[in-house]
Amino acid sequence: MAFEIRENVDGEIIIVELYGELDSSSVAAFSLGFKEISGKRGIMKYVLDLKGLEFISSAGWTAFLNEFKQLRLSGGDLKLAAMRPDAKRVYALVGVDGVIESHETVKEAVKSYAKKS
Repeated sequence: MAFEIRENVDGEIIIVELYGELDSSSVAAFSLGFKEISGKRGIMKYVLDLKGLEFISSAGWTAFLNEFKQLRLSGGDLKLAAMRPDAKRVYALVGVDGVIESHETVKEAVKSYAKKS
């Protein structure tokens, strides 16, 4: 399945939906697409909706970490939501869970921003 990236807006939060497989062959498309979305939106709060991702390789996890770090340096934030069980297991194994916050649903991730404001 080809990789696809889409955006939705929920108030001041940008929801970035990812579909397909995020691996070494599609990570450039993710990075470019995310930079395009964040570039036109400015510093904002983001939720990556992962329910449509069938696979995330180490290159994909690294890309998430890189975007997270860039956003934090600029005063923004990034959270993950709706991970499939296999992705959630890797998320914990490689230690991304200690860096990027994750939620069961997009709705929960969006609500979590309100709690910190």
